[in-house]
Amino acid sequence: MRTVREAGPLVRELREERAWSQAELARRASVSRTFVIDLESGKASVETSKFMDVFQALGFEIAIRDSETGAVRW
Repeated sequence: MRTVREAGPLVRELREERAWSQAELARRASVSRTFVIDLESGKASVETSKFMDVFQALGFEIAIRDSETGAVRW
């Protein structure tokens, strides 16, 4: 994933796999439902800390992968 726009559909997919509403994900991530809507729609100006909170609430960690070598860094 290279952009927030690419993250939006993934967040929606993961949320729907858990059968969570946007409101439920927002509650679990301690963000507003509006933030979840913005994130899922690919709005580029979402706050990074909240972005991370959403993935953590979904049970995922974010790693950085070198696009040339594939090496993962934490």
